[in-house]
Amino acid sequence: MPPPESTQLDQSNLHSVKRAMSLAAGGSISALQPPRLLLGLLAVACIAIGGSLLDAFESSRWQQTIDKPVTDSKAVLLEGMRHVLSDAYVEEDVSDDPQEAIAQLRKAMKADLLAHQKTLETAEERLAAEEAYQANEKLFEQMEFCGPFEAAMRSAGQGLSRFVDGVLTVQPKQALLALAFIVYEIPVELWSHDPLITILLALLIGFCFALFGGAIARLDALESGLKLKPTAWDGLEFAWSNIQRLMQAVLLPLAVVAILCGLLAIVGIPFNLPVLDVVGGILYVIAIALSLVSSALLIGYGVLVPMLVGAVGVERADAGEAIQGSWGSAMARPGYYILLLAVGLVCFAVGLAVVDLVVVVALNMAAESWGGIISGSAMRSAGTFTPLDFTFDSLPSTATGTASATSALVSFWEQLLIGLLLGYIFSWTASIGTRLFLGMRLLVDRQSPSVIWMSGTVAGSTVHTSEQPQSRFESEDTFSDGPR
Repeated sequence: MPPPESTQLDQSNLHSVKRAMSLAAGGSISALQPPRLLLGLLAVACIAIGGSLLDAFESSRWQQTIDKPVTDSKAVLLEGMRHVLSDAYVEEDVSDDPQEAIAQLRKAMKADLLAHQKTLETAEERLAAEEAYQANEKLFEQMEFCGPFEAAMRSAGQGLSRFVDGVLTVQPKQALLALAFIVYEIPVELWSHDPLITILLALLIGFCFALFGGAIARLDALESGLKLKPTAWDGLEFAWSNIQRLMQAVLLPLAVVAILCGLLAIVGIPFNLPVLDVVGGILYVIAIALSLVSSALLIGYGVLVPMLVGAVGVERADAGEAIQGSWGSAMARPGYYILLLAVGLVCFAVGLAVVDLVVVVALNMAAESWGGIISGSAMRSAGTFTPLDFTFDSLPSTATGTASATSALVSFWEQLLIGLLLGYIFSWTASIGTRLFLGMRLLVDRQSPSVIWMSGTVAGSTVHTSEQPQSRFESEDTFSDGPR
């Protein structure tokens, strides 16, 4: 018969596991709170604006494909499209440049549609002509040229669609491959084509995640641990006053990897020359060893990056403490961490599917209702969204004149609601980091989630600077049963 202390301890551990799992699962609900959605929307807007500016300075030579996230569009062959459409729409020769050829064909197709519709008498005939035009447009969408940021975001949307579908259809392999596609394959593909743009995008996203993600993490910490209801401004105040800690926690692992890779590239220059290349072959084991360190850092970073922000939000830890605490707790109990992460991801996928369904139904219903009786050309491209399609591609507008301005306004309101949906994704990413950190701290260190850093305490602890630690502080915590 086990001793009473052992039974009591097992019950305490079980209670802690249940509490940690409820924390991870609750992130999909708490991310919907208005202050966090507002912060998420601001983050998405800043990332979109910054990414669009980078795309404006970078040549639009990227093309989204199914098998790869992004590819160089200069290698794309358009001969088949030329043979199909050039005789029908373009009298002169189609340009040899792929990007110019697509623009030339699309322009000719639209002009032909407008001219053809003037000869048609009934609305049904005009609608049929427009549907044929849209069918040809979809062919061009498969080889649409854009900047690296837009290509990466569309590819991430494809991966997110496959992830949610994999969770809902209980296909764990598909869901895991989709996550790997988003977290690893897209950055690797970007880095292989344009390292400078990849670095600039990492700095942009890292800053936005540190500022707005840090604010959301702080809001979640105060609510989860202390049952407080802070405002979005409270979170931003905390994040801005600790922006250095947050930026270092988010970007320091990437900086270490970049330094190691740059060092290998510089050191390898002389060892690729004749005669010295033999010595380089002998010393290549050093490159492999450093690459192993870099790959371990990258894999750990991809899995733990939300926890880094969560550690700062909970304990106001500096970068070293955040990295050490996150790595230490995950490595001490990897099974628990995988369990909490799996619970959080499954609940997120279900929550995202529900939120996406509500948004898509609302947008399509608004478009059908607004143009239900009299549908102008401005409304023909509105509300054409598909559930669980996180690329959010809609039909291009063929409206002209005042209808074109109306179509742009309608598109603005649609994009605002889509931005809130993307803000929910951002909000969950920051919230789950806090909840994973609180859950792992409870399971590994036996420390209650109610222990949150507050103003007047030492960073990384909950001990007031003017006070001594209270005796039996942790043992008197009634968060879970049994001895602490």
